Amino acid sequence: MKKDTGFYIQMHLHTAEASRCARVGGADMARACKEAGYDLIIVTDHFFNANTTTNPGDPWEKQVEDLFAGYRAAKAVGEKIGLRVLKGWETFTDGPEYLTYGLDEEFLLQNPDIARLPKEEYLARVHAAGGFVSHAHPFRRASYLPIFTPDPRGLDAVEVFNGRHMDPSFDEQARKMARRNHLPGTAGADAHNTLHIYDGAMRFPYPVCTAEEIFRAIQKGDGEIVRELHPR
Repeated sequence: MKKDTGFYIQMHLHTAEASRCARVGGADMARACKEAGYDLIIVTDHFFNANTTTNPGDPWEKQVEDLFAGYRAAKAVGEKIGLRVLKGWETFTDGPEYLTYGLDEEFLLQNPDIARLPKEEYLARVHAAGGFVSHAHPFRRASYLPIFTPDPRGLDAVEVFNGRHMDPSFDEQARKMARRNHLPGTAGADAHNTLHIYDGAMRFPYPVCTAEEIFRAIQKGDGEIVRELHPR
């Protein structure tokens, strides 16, 4: 029995099928998230220009299919256990990494040049198609990331809490950027295995079942950041 009536979402999660840095497949991630008390998860595997398992030499159609392998595995299990599963992806462009929500295979198939677009055009196409973008961990410093200056222009949100940060100043800087630019904040575990899923959730006072509903609620201020999720 749940301890509260909140609706819990995980907005930043990777699977071993499509993210080279992940260690657990989509099916097991879905089971673990359900057990932890999530009502909905968004699989945001790495894709073009990022730490993806997709082969850049494959036809674009095959790359798109491979991107959603972890999502499909999680979705199949989710339908059996009562966990909603949505699709997204995380992209890399010269340092900044963007979490994209609300779009699917059709969008990617219609935009085979998407990996070569500058940020402004990428965001314009995503928004024109009805998608949303949150800047993942904008102030993280790591050996695999070039030094860059985060640019909030054109974003829908900023990830202001990331469960994989070892330095709390990364999140504090993200919160300040969000406030300065009047952008809402999102939270995510950045989960790469089942141990990570408890660090960084979002709680809503009512069900939100699509990306549009989620971002509408976040923009209204109805999304609460949960730094540590306790099993419910």
